[in-house]
Amino acid sequence: MVDEKAIQMAQEKFGALVRKQLERVEVLKNEGDWVDYSKLDKLIIGVCGGDGIGPYICASAQKVMEVLLADKIAAGKVEISRSTDSPSRGAWRS
Repeated sequence: MVDEKAIQMAQEKFGALVRKQLERVEVLKNEGDWVDYSKLDKLIIGVCGGDGIGPYICASAQKVMEVLLADKIAAGKVEISRSTDSPSRGAWRS
């Protein structure tokens, strides 16, 4: 049995979420303070695992980035910098 009312509610909520994000994109576009990352000499991507399951997820995500960006990493255009400090230990608090 299909719950049409539940489907309709989900569509409305998802539609509202998409509208909100598209409005946010337009606001960001109009700010005019964009960085053209393709013009940088090198892009450094910082990876921090966090606590709990975070380090495992970040390690897998880093492997994916390394595969997808292999040519740019080899050319020295991208560097992935992994932090071993955990935010819960106060490593990033100022």
